[in-house]
Amino acid sequence: MGDLDYRPFPEKRDDEFSAFMRYAFSPEQGPYDPEADDDDREHLAEYRGLFDGEEAVAVCGHHDFTLRIRGRDRDAAGLSAVASPPEHRRQGHIERLLRESLTEYREDEIRYSVLWPFEHPFYRRYGWGTVSRYRWVKTPPEQLAFAADATDEGDETGKFRRLDEGDYEAAADLLAATADRYDFTMARTAAWWRENTLRGWQTDPFVYGLERDDDLRALLSYTFTERDDGDGKAMVVSDAAVADPSAWDEVFRFCRDHDSQVERVRLRLPADVSLLDRVDDPRAVTEEVRAGPMFRLVDVPAALRELAPDPDLDAEFTLAVDDPLVDWHDRPIRVTVAGGEVDAERVDAGGDPGSPDDADVAAGIGPLSQLYAGYRGVDDLRAHAALDVGDDAFGEGLAADLGALFPPRPTFLREAF
Repeated sequence: MGDLDYRPFPEKRDDEFSAFMRYAFSPEQGPYDPEADDDDREHLAEYRGLFDGEEAVAVCGHHDFTLRIRGRDRDAAGLSAVASPPEHRRQGHIERLLRESLTEYREDEIRYSVLWPFEHPFYRRYGWGTVSRYRWVKTPPEQLAFAADATDEGDETGKFRRLDEGDYEAAADLLAATADRYDFTMARTAAWWRENTLRGWQTDPFVYGLERDDDLRALLSYTFTERDDGDGKAMVVSDAAVADPSAWDEVFRFCRDHDSQVERVRLRLPADVSLLDRVDDPRAVTEEVRAGPMFRLVDVPAALRELAPDPDLDAEFTLAVDDPLVDWHDRPIRVTVAGGEVDAERVDAGGDPGSPDDADVAAGIGPLSQLYAGYRGVDDLRAHAALDVGDDAFGEGLAADLGALFPPRPTFLREAF
């Protein structure tokens, strides 16, 4: 095998890329047949490949979108469709592909990378950390009767209707309201709304919205499937968003009203939304809190400079970052916080401190990314992850400063990609 080359995947070879995806993620469908492909959708990702000559040994997709991170909308890179054919696996190609992707993001001044992992431990070893959780709920539809009672008693009820491409602007306003409660809410573009919201990977979903006084106050996306136990049908709500928490009852009522069609409703909800204390029989309802997507800082000093801390916070420390994938975090970073701004610069190769062991704070890139996102706090990471601040008086004071610089934030990234 010769030298490998990382480059865009040629559009004229889209059928080959589709074959990669079929084998990696849907092998039960058999080999990909371009003659049977009637998919006319616009694919929003830019595809990349690692090539040995003209032979692709690994591929991935890059998405560009905006996420609400620490209260501000920021450009992020979504990594998806990472795959390698069986004859080229376990040769280090995926690691190389990930490193090349981060290098490209850094050159494009993208500070943040997110992905939905096929396996959390796999990406954790390369520096991504879980950034949000979700609640997976399974319930008989009749257990949602409480929501119908609540909406019947309320003064304001809305009307549901099916949404289409023309509802993009209203949906964008709804999601902007959602972003005020959850970081990592995506600012969906019109193309994303058309191709990724109204359409699905294998089955197009039903997408309905709740209107109240001509305003869109909630939306939900769902499909119908046979239950895993083979006993009837289930309504699977893969996405739901509300402009304010009071609209959840109307979403649940809408699901309850499908009781003549399904024996079970499954919903993916924010981790802080639970049904157990409201249903008639909690034992009939199953709720699981699951790990969601993963997040990674691409360039730590550049990301730190984008923070807007409390103007009263003053701190100065050196930070050593343990990064298993890229080399631009090899040198410690000198961080100064003052006047509501952060200055972060790499220590010169001959400067002080001369090695990561001399730094005031040592952190793995994954735990540091979780701290930055607000998903995990300083005390949690010091106790259970790779975040070392020291346990003397200076270390305790610095830990308090880090807690003020990175206060916890509610996170919920819903969109799959």
